[in-house]
Amino acid sequence: MQVKAAIVAIAVTGMTAVTVPAFALVQPAFAREAILLVQRSLQNGNSKPETKLDVLLRELANLEVEKATLDVKHTSSNEAIEEIDASIKALRNRIDEILPKSNAAISNIVTEALVSKIAALEIENSLLEAYHTPYAEVVVSTENQIRRLWRRVASITPQNPKDVINPVVSAILDTEVANLKARRASLATRYTPDDIGDLLTIDLQLGSLAQRQAFYNS
Repeated sequence: MQVKAAIVAIAVTGMTAVTVPAFALVQPAFAREAILLVQRSLQNGNSKPETKLDVLLRELANLEVEKATLDVKHTSSNEAIEEIDASIKALRNRIDEILPKSNAAISNIVTEALVSKIAALEIENSLLEAYHTPYAEVVVSTENQIRRLWRRVASITPQNPKDVINPVVSAILDTEVANLKARRASLATRYTPDDIGDLLTIDLQLGSLAQRQAFYNS
């Protein structure tokens, strides 16, 4: 329960390991804002200076997320995983020098990063589905990454990973839905024919997010 409480408290304002998807750079401005919601939250966290231990833990968590999202079916991914594993081992050794018996701290920060990445990918996929069919390669690839992240969280908190993942992701999706609805309302008040594409995309994304909310609220 400590892990769950820590993630719920930190996830919205201190998430780690969130990357900008390449496709977001070529989408309309509002679409980029939707995808970057989770990343922007990083910049709004507390301003307390990071300690050396904080930096090492963050680097370790980022590597764990990167490893979890790689597809081990590809040879290049296997090679990348070997390199990541070596880096993770080195970081763990450095962390142990600063904080002996650091397994609990590592598990907490890694779980936070994994769950935050799940939320970011769920938002990303909701936008992808506005532009692609559910069977498009880019959509399927993102869903597979989400599944791999789920499995990694389950390996850290095997008792009931849903209790750790669902409340956090649900809260982040609620925030994204509220932002999209506000964006839609703003567009509607000054509607022009040029806005029809943006309005349609928002509606499609809201529909996709509603399905995800139902899953994470179950």
